[in-house]
Amino acid sequence: MCRKGGTMEFNIKTYLDDLESRLDMEQEDRLLEDYIRFARREMKDRSYFEPKRVPAPSRVEWPNVYFNETLDDYDKMLYQQLLRCNDQLESGKGELLSVRPSFGTGLIPSMFGCEIKTLPLEQNSLPGPLKLSWEQILKVIEEFKNGKKPEVRTALGQKSIDAGHHFEELLKDYPKLKKHLHIYAPDSQGPCSISEAVVGSDFYLLVFDEEDTIMDLIEVVTDTFIRYIEAWKEEFPYCNNDISFDYGLTYKGGVMIREDSTCNISASMYEDLFQEADQKIFDAFNGGALHFCGHGDHLMPSFAELKGLSAMNMSQPDMNKMDEIIYPNTIDKDVQIIGMPKFEARRCDRHGIDLKGMVHLGVCVAAWMGEPETDPRGEDC
Repeated sequence: MCRKGGTMEFNIKTYLDDLESRLDMEQEDRLLEDYIRFARREMKDRSYFEPKRVPAPSRVEWPNVYFNETLDDYDKMLYQQLLRCNDQLESGKGELLSVRPSFGTGLIPSMFGCEIKTLPLEQNSLPGPLKLSWEQILKVIEEFKNGKKPEVRTALGQKSIDAGHHFEELLKDYPKLKKHLHIYAPDSQGPCSISEAVVGSDFYLLVFDEEDTIMDLIEVVTDTFIRYIEAWKEEFPYCNNDISFDYGLTYKGGVMIREDSTCNISASMYEDLFQEADQKIFDAFNGGALHFCGHGDHLMPSFAELKGLSAMNMSQPDMNKMDEIIYPNTIDKDVQIIGMPKFEARRCDRHGIDLKGMVHLGVCVAAWMGEPETDPRGEDC
């Protein structure tokens, strides 16, 4: 729990020194090599890839920090990202050490003029965007058609770039961390989530009542997404389009699209509204990965049609028809699953299901949950 009664005072170098002293370079080199080999489909000698470390406990206390404290203090933002790295070394878990500028889901909506709402300190949650008025949306679309595109190096777009360079500056005197602490792109969400944030919950009605306008907005959103990721890669050229890092994971290609909001719509609606947008993004960055939380198996056949889709990241296999839908549209089609909870692999072991070296275990990317120790469906499922 975050400490009550005030904000945290600290020196970031204390924690960078601690991590630097605990890194075993031989072990980290091996892990990095293994992750890259996995992303390149070079681990077909096993059912799944389950990396681990030898635990390296810390000698200092790592208190939690409130999200609100980090939004204008990039030392604290890096520290909050390092908390997960500390846990990986402490516990012997096997994800790659990685950090990103973290401003919540409003990164790209802020470029459209969305107000970013900061929640009370004690709620300890990242801020989120407030929707635009319909008149503001129409103005954004009109300006786009007239050649005035949303500026990506502004609002949270510029803050994220500034934070990334601040991270680089802090790491310059730490050769081990400079090699093995991977800075990756902020949470840019995806065309559906961004469009929903800009329009608000009426989005799901307006796709019928104002179809042409919504399609125009999706075009603006997709273009802005691409231009922001291009700007990020210009500033941080090691974030290339070959092998990418994201939340301790690796995948082939240059971009992660987060598809949580598409889980609210049907496959036919996804194909009509967002499949082309996702394809444009993959085309721009040599392909990449998709993420969704919750129940999304109804979309998987449509996702599988995307050229350049190299990997899926899903948080809750227990909510999806893995054997009937997910596996036939991923590992059977050369699409890896990255960050899958271990309980699903254990189920596959019990039932003799070969994951063909196409599944990575150990990181469950869902903001509100850790990795369950047991299968929520029950041990006999």
